[in-house]
Amino acid sequence: MSYLPFSRRWAGYLAAAAGLPPGKEAVLAYAVEVLAINLINVLLALALGLLLGVLPGTAACLVAAALFRHTAGGAHSSSPWRCGAITVSVFPLMTLAAASLPPLKEPFDDILPAAALLAGFTAIIRLAPVDCPAAPVVSPFRRKKLKSLSLAVLTILAVILVLLRRSNWTAARQVRFGLVFSIFWVSFMLTGPGHRLISLIDGIKNKK
Repeated sequence: MSYLPFSRRWAGYLAAAAGLPPGKEAVLAYAVEVLAINLINVLLALALGLLLGVLPGTAACLVAAALFRHTAGGAHSSSPWRCGAITVSVFPLMTLAAASLPPLKEPFDDILPAAALLAGFTAIIRLAPVDCPAAPVVSPFRRKKLKSLSLAVLTILAVILVLLRRSNWTAARQVRFGLVFSIFWVSFMLTGPGHRLISLIDGIKNKK
């Protein structure tokens, strides 16, 4: 497996400082590279959100998605670069779509958030946590804990959606429906079709 030059240098420095055996340096280099790529992807997504005029909603979507990823899991690309490309494109565009939604009268303005929460709770209760072969969750206790944390995250988001519904903040609607679309997205990533979509994206790249 090839690594970026900076990740190899940092891994070599950290391995030497910690007295790790040579075989661990490659693992450390991969970890450094993934962390660096994730940081770059977040900054690029925020920059795109700023460019599109939807920075608050993009930031909220990224935070919500990160919390779900660390608790509920979901489909993962085989490449951190492709995973990053999805992050950079999906969340700012979802927020832009949320900001473009026309105002709706009650109770229609609450139907979409309610549907997202229903989809989220259903996906978590039935499927979470969704692990991957590279990092399986084998402990029943840890699986139960992750499911409980996932439900707690979604419950907190439900409260935030209610507060944003009543808020006079100019970006409240953008953030509210950005979170709604994010809940739909992370719920979809827990399902079989979500995994097939990511596999399809990986397959397109691998055919080149």
